[in-house]
Amino acid sequence: MTKLGIILSSARPNRVGEKVARWVASASDQFEIDLIDLREVALPSFDEPSSPKSGADKTTDHGRTWGERIGALDAVVILTPQYNGAYPGALKNAIDFLYAEWQNLPTVLVGYGWGAANEVLPMLERLMLRLDADVVGSVGLGFRDDLSVEGELFVTEEKVAALQTALKTIEQKVLTPAA
Repeated sequence: MTKLGIILSSARPNRVGEKVARWVASASDQFEIDLIDLREVALPSFDEPSSPKSGADKTTDHGRTWGERIGALDAVVILTPQYNGAYPGALKNAIDFLYAEWQNLPTVLVGYGWGAANEVLPMLERLMLRLDADVVGSVGLGFRDDLSVEGELFVTEEKVAALQTALKTIEQKVLTPAA
């Protein structure tokens, strides 16, 4: 079965991200889900002696563990709130720890916030494309239109369909990888 990581990037105590993660996980029964909560992963600020792009071995236990966890995935969904027009620092730090692990990894971006995360999703997509991730789609959920600030979801059919299409694309890519 395809192993799909769902990265929950908000660390706030009253976050709605957990509810969004459950919504994403329930959109398809074709995946083994690894819910990756960055609050629990708790990576320190990037502290490897070499750039991840250099290809050097990771020297810290947390760097190796993080790399192994992402490296074991067939695909990933990155969930991000929009904080001040961007993604949380914990997400940027987690991304920066790795390079090779992101390359060609089928990736779906799901953002949420006011304005349906319309500022953060393009920013995150540019970052992931720079790392050569295979970004197959994105879905932005807006407060009022798709969810309440408390996390009650009432996502529009259009956005449910967009997520399901992106997840089907992931499944097809994993089952028929490029030669």
